[in-house]
Amino acid sequence: MKNLVSIFAGHDANITFYNADKDEYHLIELERLVKKRYFRLHVDNSPEYQKEILTLCQEIAEEDWGIENDYEAVLISSDGFIQVDPKEIFNTSNVVTVARHHQTHAAAAFYLSPFKQALIVSYDGGGDDGHFNIYAANGTEIKLLKNIKSDFGGGYLLCGSLIREVAEKSRHQLALSGKLMGLCGYGKVISEFVPAFEEFFFDRDYEKLANWTNLPLKNIDNPWKNPLENWVFEGQYGYDIAATAQAGFEDAFFSVLDKYDTDIPLIMTGGCALNVLVNEKVKQYYDREIFVPPNPHDGSLSLGHMLIYNRPSRKIDITYQGLPLVDKNDLDEFIKEYSAKKTTKKDIAKLIKDGKIVGLVYGDSEVGPRALGNRSIVCDPNISDMKDILNSKVKFREWYRPFAPFCKDEEAVLYFDSHNLSNLEFMSYAPRVKEEYIDKLPSITHIDNTARLQTVTEKSHKHFYELLTEFGKISKTNVLLNTSFNIRGYPILSTIEDALYALENTKMDYVVIEDYLFEKQ
Repeated sequence: MKNLVSIFAGHDANITFYNADKDEYHLIELERLVKKRYFRLHVDNSPEYQKEILTLCQEIAEEDWGIENDYEAVLISSDGFIQVDPKEIFNTSNVVTVARHHQTHAAAAFYLSPFKQALIVSYDGGGDDGHFNIYAANGTEIKLLKNIKSDFGGGYLLCGSLIREVAEKSRHQLALSGKLMGLCGYGKVISEFVPAFEEFFFDRDYEKLANWTNLPLKNIDNPWKNPLENWVFEGQYGYDIAATAQAGFEDAFFSVLDKYDTDIPLIMTGGCALNVLVNEKVKQYYDREIFVPPNPHDGSLSLGHMLIYNRPSRKIDITYQGLPLVDKNDLDEFIKEYSAKKTTKKDIAKLIKDGKIVGLVYGDSEVGPRALGNRSIVCDPNISDMKDILNSKVKFREWYRPFAPFCKDEEAVLYFDSHNLSNLEFMSYAPRVKEEYIDKLPSITHIDNTARLQTVTEKSHKHFYELLTEFGKISKTNVLLNTSFNIRGYPILSTIEDALYALENTKMDYVVIEDYLFEKQ
């Protein structure tokens, strides 16, 4: 087989390359390249701009990954077409579409999982083959079992739009779901409303939800016209609505999942699989192996399409095979400009123990919406006001949004409780912080005493593991806080220039780029 390239041009647009000589996969999430959250390549952009972006990706693939511009095929996702002939950019005579939206979600997740056989649940705001599909995977075969005519993803987004603290400062409607998930821990479930919200996730009947609950919802005729203007609740009642929506979401999901075989491993994917709260409850309720990939959102669709096409005989690890630093060839110039010095994990650990906030940049980017160590900001979660400092002076985001911890895989059992502590590499679950550490780890302990944990091994992330080893020598708790390294309103960064801009324009103290320590000028 020769090289392959696969393109998904819808929101969270992405392009995957396969290097046939090295049997390697690489994935570029275009939002990081163009610095625009939730970027769509098609529709919003001229054919000329689409060609410019795709040409840049082809050049990155050739220069950074050694993938010659000679392709067996260009794969185009069925619900993410482009308005330019890819043969003008990629040297190929074969442009094909072989799969649909949820098929590609399922494939991307299955080939990244450790399982040979699995039940796959793919659910999100929808694609060209529905919103909620159930698959059975065995070997290299992925078979559709059920298409459920329900839009859980869109329903959850609309629930977020009802609350001022979620919707008012959001710049894009796709940000609402993640914020709702963070806020609901501050609320109490209104039990009499839960059945109405559960039903809403199945029928997404907004007017019916208003009539059933007697809630004063607005924009009844068309809540999708501008979801950012739907909000009617705020303060504690808004938090209670958030908690109630989450409870309805969970009840609706379990009413589906309970109908399927619980004796085989379970894979969850699609944008709704970013909901760490329901993922954690799945772990609690079922005694089964579970996997959620690092990129269950639409940012994985080009990868899934490619994996359906070439059906690899081995499992794939693409976690840290994302976009390289676009300006990495300028690193030496930045080192000279800042008089940056080589540093060690021991020195970085000491800075963190002294209360410093440090940005870390290593290698190619992680894939998926959550920073996993290659584009991260880290600090000491033992400091009581660190969460507020990060939210107000570094991340410039809402006060209620939690931060994630990371620790060594073998030490997770010391600090966190869960039915099992597996598949925690990607921040996909929310185990509880053990009672004796709630006060000791205040900046990563959410209001409901959960934490979106990432665990690392020496193999999975050498830099994080070594940093924890050094931090553990000088701290009573060997847990660190990790949040994505980005500038307000922008995706996870992709340039040294942006990393240093963040250093100079926020309350960050240091940035480490490939083990060079940069201080504010």
